[in-house]
Amino acid sequence: MNRNRSSSRNALIAGQAGISYGGFIFGQAVRFGFNMAVARMLGEESLGVYALALAVMQIVETFGVAGYDAAAVRYVNIYQAEGRKASDAAGLAIRSALLMSLVPALLVMLFSAPLARLLGGGASLDVGGSAPLGGDGGGTLLHFALLSYAVAVPFNVAATVAGHALQGHRDLVPKIVATQIIAPVAMLALTLLLAFADAPGPALLVPYTAASVLSCLWIWRQLRLKTGTGIREVLGAPADRRMKAFAFPLLGVSLVSMIAYWLDVLLLGMLGGPVLSGLYQPAARTAGLLRAVLPAFSGIAAPLVAALQAGDESAETGRLYRLVTRWMVLLVTPATVFLMVLPEPVLLLFGPRFSASAPALVLLAAAAFAQAFGGIAGTVLSMAGHGRVTFLNALVGFAVQVALSVLLIPLYGTAGAAAASLGAMLLLSALRLLQVSRVLGVSSFSGALWKPAAAGVGTAVLLWLCRPWLLGLGPAASALTGVVIASAGYLALTLLFRLEAEDRELILGKH
Repeated sequence: MNRNRSSSRNALIAGQAGISYGGFIFGQAVRFGFNMAVARMLGEESLGVYALALAVMQIVETFGVAGYDAAAVRYVNIYQAEGRKASDAAGLAIRSALLMSLVPALLVMLFSAPLARLLGGGASLDVGGSAPLGGDGGGTLLHFALLSYAVAVPFNVAATVAGHALQGHRDLVPKIVATQIIAPVAMLALTLLLAFADAPGPALLVPYTAASVLSCLWIWRQLRLKTGTGIREVLGAPADRRMKAFAFPLLGVSLVSMIAYWLDVLLLGMLGGPVLSGLYQPAARTAGLLRAVLPAFSGIAAPLVAALQAGDESAETGRLYRLVTRWMVLLVTPATVFLMVLPEPVLLLFGPRFSASAPALVLLAAAAFAQAFGGIAGTVLSMAGHGRVTFLNALVGFAVQVALSVLLIPLYGTAGAAAASLGAMLLLSALRLLQVSRVLGVSSFSGALWKPAAAGVGTAVLLWLCRPWLLGLGPAASALTGVVIASAGYLALTLLFRLEAEDRELILGKH
């Protein structure tokens, strides 16, 4: 591999992933603020209703997307030199996904009432010593939330596939702007406006759908301007059996993965009602800040891996794989340490009752780190054409999570749900790492990984020594000071251990 080409690819990954990661962090931070606003202004039951309705919609949207997001990335990238063919690939992916999304969206509308009763179950569970929860489960509010959010499904599906089509052109910015800036900012702004206008019902029901429409319209315009793909291309794109054969196995992977992602929230609702899901949601959303690192890097790595595999460049695939894994671990370690050592101040920002979910946040942070350490193994397998392997992995992980959830949630509430997620993620990451090594002959492990590991251990010790003093501060001051200490300590140790040569080369701009 030519050194200049390799350095150029490093710069592309760092630049696009930096934009993507920054966008994801911004979007997650705004959603963090949205959850906090709902918790403080509308109450934990409303937050639980939002979490349950969102879980259903994201599962439905994943079914609608049907693997055509990944297909758009792969085939738009492959056909990029043949302008018309790339535009047809994007149009076919959008049309197929839109048609797939209509059926489940309509089914949710038709069966929203029984679905609300199922998810708003009235079983009483105790959470970390808190009072028993349950009651009527907020079924009426959840019913209307499901109806309202289902309207957004086609818009979100179209926006997702259009964003991935642009990603196939190696341009992540439009997708990030649509999904991580326009949608969450519009949601938060509308929620605050309606809440201050003393309209709690509309404040929960309207913002999600309105924000979805806005983000879809924006990214559709970007797709048309940047690639020429418009309504004519969507309606007239010829069928492509290769795209369909590639997409459908990934539908299974994505669907099982999304159900597994929301399984804890759904089961908590079924067993304890929306209040229990609401108490868990801040921990899940906070840990979601760590999970942002994976889509940020896999987004730009996916088309690169697809191109390398098409050119039979296994050695360069391995180098790219190890590089991205190291960067992901380097970024996610300090935040993981902070959340595992100081979960209470973060959750107290949502209100006093939410601190009971501190053990859940510790476990979810560990699960997010396991996902990052697993690197982009799943993406590498998918882009190399091993969709069936990734589907079987997802099924195994899902089965383990279901079994652990059913066993642990009745015993430990939110902590049990988080422990089930951690167990499933550890198994799934191990499977993916082993398979990439055996099937493709590449490994994510490199000697340089000891540096972020050692820096993380040192930062954890420092933060633990400061913990008694930090907990004596108010929640906001404690969280902010803890972030500063963790960041400064980790940065100092990382510099002490010295950056890798290719990292220094990238930062200094010498190719």
